[in-house]
Amino acid sequence: MQNFEKIILSISDTHLGAGEYILGKKNVYEDFFHDQHLVDFFEYHCSDDFSGQEVEIVINGDFLDFVSVPYVQFFDNEFWSEEASVEKLKLIHKGHIDVFKAMEKFIEQEDKKITYVIGNHDAELILPNVREQLLSFFSKPLRSRFQIHWTNDPYNPAPGIYFQHGHQYEKAHQFDESYSIVTSKKNKRYFLPPWGTYYCHHVLNKYKPERNHVNQIVPIRNYLIHGLIFDTLFTARFIFSNIYYFAVMRFWSLYLSKLKFKKIFKDIREELVLFENYEKVTRKFFQSFDQARILLTGHTHTPTYRLYQDGTVFINSGTWTKVINMDNTSSARDINLAFAKVEILNKNYVLKDFHRNVRSDLLEWSGTSKLPYKVFNT
Repeated sequence: MQNFEKIILSISDTHLGAGEYILGKKNVYEDFFHDQHLVDFFEYHCSDDFSGQEVEIVINGDFLDFVSVPYVQFFDNEFWSEEASVEKLKLIHKGHIDVFKAMEKFIEQEDKKITYVIGNHDAELILPNVREQLLSFFSKPLRSRFQIHWTNDPYNPAPGIYFQHGHQYEKAHQFDESYSIVTSKKNKRYFLPPWGTYYCHHVLNKYKPERNHVNQIVPIRNYLIHGLIFDTLFTARFIFSNIYYFAVMRFWSLYLSKLKFKKIFKDIREELVLFENYEKVTRKFFQSFDQARILLTGHTHTPTYRLYQDGTVFINSGTWTKVINMDNTSSARDINLAFAKVEILNKNYVLKDFHRNVRSDLLEWSGTSKLPYKVFNT
């Protein structure tokens, strides 16, 4: 067995919400039910088996899901206040306290580190007070080992290794500090979400209490076809809401911006491209970043490991939430709790020696605790 100087692990899209129960009732918006498995994941990688081993866990976006926490009294419909985002984060922390304890236990060791790359469901972490609140969940001496990468630039922990959540490739989910944070006259900060986030809140959250799976099925076109046959009334209402929402929120707002119709329809066509062909996206990335050898993403909830002829590698670390895959061509539809592993033999390697010093894998976490039950919701 080779001795690696550093191990980088990556998980994404766990979507921790406010917990399984809130205000004494079942939380219909919660999609994460693998707390014990996630606790095991952090604890295992700081156990005796990894004593003296440098391990970095990269949380590659959508670890927290602010969009699935609509329980805050002063939640604003258009501009989401920093105070509301802080309150939502507190609810998430309370709902998954054991996970945060396990994360703190992991970074108690000097050679362990967590890097949090934000995605579109935890985009409110671009607000300074929200980041400060997240850091406050960890003891002060340990906070330097919990880094939040909140810019749109790829995270590059070692030569040739790059992380991005993946929402950057879809116009519907793009955001940036330069235009996504607004400040009131009272000097209060607000988050201006991308329209895809508004869609999750106004459409998906509206229908999720009726059909909990409405945000779990891919591809959506197959779901709509089957739904019109077997669940006609609900699916028809859902389709109408989608059309109405897009017409009102997108077409009308673009029309009021006094753009030319050609530009309006071009923007609409781009915004409707969800989960773009990742093969094409990956090739564009490697062309833009010619030093990249491995690109690790999340976002699509589809675990993928792809080795190209030129030696570059694309990895999508999937999700830890339920996915109902109605695409029979998907070979990864049965993979749950996926995570990526990158092992580095010599930390001081140069890029020309990349393939002699770095290897990567996509794995499935099976846990160390064998629970005698499984939550039905999952």
